[in-house]
Amino acid sequence: MDQPTTDESIDIEAASYPEAIAEACSRLGLTSAELAIDLVDPGSSESSRLGYRPVKVKVRRRDPQAAPDGAGRAPSRSRSGGESDYARGHRDSSHRARPRDSGPPPPPLDPSLVTPEMVTMVGDLVRGLVETMQFEGATVEASKSAHGIRVGVNAGEFDDFLIGPDGETLAALQHLLTRMVRSRMPGSAAPRLEVDVAGYRDRQIEALRQIARDLMAEVLGGAPEATTDPLPASERRIIHLEVAESTECETVTVGDGFYKRVIIRRATSKE
Repeated sequence: MDQPTTDESIDIEAASYPEAIAEACSRLGLTSAELAIDLVDPGSSESSRLGYRPVKVKVRRRDPQAAPDGAGRAPSRSRSGGESDYARGHRDSSHRARPRDSGPPPPPLDPSLVTPEMVTMVGDLVRGLVETMQFEGATVEASKSAHGIRVGVNAGEFDDFLIGPDGETLAALQHLLTRMVRSRMPGSAAPRLEVDVAGYRDRQIEALRQIARDLMAEVLGGAPEATTDPLPASERRIIHLEVAESTECETVTVGDGFYKRVIIRRATSKE
C-alpha cells in the first residue's frame, strides 16, 4: 500500500473513538502514533438524552517532524466526558488593525467584586434571550457564586432544545451571554459566568470529576498512565482541577486542535 502524504486525509465514522482510530490504522496501514487526528464529532451513546450519534474523525498521516498528538498512549480503559463546548476562534496573524475585542479574553472579575447590580443585569439578559427564542414559561434565576455569577434556566419540556446535542446549544448560549456582558462592561473585567439548564451542567461536571477519580485509581493501582477521550477545554479544566487535589497524581494535555486528551500519571514533582 502506498503511504499517504500528510495532505491526504480520510473521514471515519465508528461507534467509539478507539474503534475509529483502529479503522483508520487499518485503512491507512499506519500505527496510531503515526496519525494526525482531528475529532469532528465526539458522538454520543444510546443512553444520552438525545440518542446515539457516531464518533467522526478526519485522519491523515502525521508529519514526522510534528509533535505527536498522544494517539499511541492508549490507556487500559477510556471514558467520554459527553458534553461539548464552543471552540475558540483563530487569531488574525496579519499586520492589519485588529478589532478592539480580538485576542484572548481578559481575566475574569474577582468574585468578591461581583455586585447585586451585575447579577441583576445578567439575569435580565438571559431572560431576554430566552424570551426572544420563544420559550414561554421558562424561568431564570441568577445568583452570585464562588466563581462569579451562576444562572439557572428551567424551560420544562423544552429543556433539551436549550441544552442541544451533548450540551452544544447550552455552550453557545453561555458564550453569547459572556460576549454580551463584556460589551456592557467595556474597559473593565467581567464576571465569570456559569449557565445551566435543568441541572445538566451540574451532572456533567460531577460525571467528569468521577472520571478523573476513576483514572487516578487506575494509576495508583499500578497502571503507568491513564487518559480521557478527547475533550474540549472546559471539560479538561474540570479533570485538571480534580487531579490537582491529589498529591500523588498529575496531568498533562496532549493532542491537536480543540479536542485534546488529558493524561493522568504518577506525580514526579509532588511529595
